[in-house]
Amino acid sequence: MTRKKRNRGKTRAVTLAVIVILLAVITTGYAASRGALGPGAYSFMRTVFHPAEPASPPEGPPGEPPDSGNGEPGPEDQDPVGLPNREEPSTGDPTAPGTPPASTPVIYVGQSLIIPVPGGTVESGSSQVISKGTSTAGSKEIALTFDSGWLFDQTIPLLDLLDRHGVTATFFPRALWAEEHPDLIGEIVGRGHAVGNHSLTHPHMKELDKKGIYREIQKSTEIIQRTAGVRPYLFRPPYGEYNQEILKILEQEGYPYTIMWTIDTHDWADKIGGEIVSVDYVVNRVLDNATPGAIILMHVGGPKTVQALPQIITGLRDKGYTFNTVEKMLPSSHANRTVHQVKKGETLYSISKRYGVTVQQLIDINDL
Repeated sequence: MTRKKRNRGKTRAVTLAVIVILLAVITTGYAASRGALGPGAYSFMRTVFHPAEPASPPEGPPGEPPDSGNGEPGPEDQDPVGLPNREEPSTGDPTAPGTPPASTPVIYVGQSLIIPVPGGTVESGSSQVISKGTSTAGSKEIALTFDSGWLFDQTIPLLDLLDRHGVTATFFPRALWAEEHPDLIGEIVGRGHAVGNHSLTHPHMKELDKKGIYREIQKSTEIIQRTAGVRPYLFRPPYGEYNQEILKILEQEGYPYTIMWTIDTHDWADKIGGEIVSVDYVVNRVLDNATPGAIILMHVGGPKTVQALPQIITGLRDKGYTFNTVEKMLPSSHANRTVHQVKKGETLYSISKRYGVTVQQLIDINDL
């Protein structure tokens, strides 16, 4: 066979092979289009004839955003963090009462918020020192207060005695005392008494530097809020010692009131000026010096406290006095401020509407 004939035979064979392949491809495509073959055949044909065709969109109802792949909604379906509730309208005027800012912090039930009275300043000043509460005309209210430092064994007997006489009081625990005895703090709050702050370690705060003062206030606030379930906003300084720097820091940290006292019962001492502090001494200190609005200083661990209390309560009632907590005997406002305790369902927007101030003012004055 000549070379020419061999080449002609090879050409025929290649041509025949191409024709067979084309027929097979055409047949497969037709069958796939009629559903005679599986989806893989169609995918093969699409790849051959339309290699640049984009992939099909993920399954899901029309108009739904794509899933993030982990069962959670995609970014388009999530509410922006920190934005005000969508039902809260914006007036477009940032100075209008109730207008939410671009980002609104979260508040919680029991939180105490300083409220600027309309027309007043929102700049931080100093915590107001209170040595005597207010009393409405014709009333004779008085407040029993109890500091706790280290002793604790008389706590339950003291609470039981107050229960029996139907008296609600104000307690100022040292924060580390509260952390060591969360069950006792729970009893105090659970029985309806108010709780303030008596520092972290009970130091001489005037001897601390600024960093030490901040630590005492901030750490004690965190502990008492965690153990008592409410954020305190009344501060009683250890040993009754304070200065202007301490008062300014207290205001900045959410304590508009620094609570002193009208009557020191000396229930913590054995002797005062050479005189023995007996049960009668403690009772007479209160009954002889009682005045409307008086704040009485006593101690959870005072050795004479529980013994003296029944006579104090009975004697004051015989004189026409009624008992209240310190927070209910405070002036309604000071330095153009007042205090609001957050209730369930409230928002910064609803609180600002109530008092006629802006949300931004609440954020600024409370450092939210």
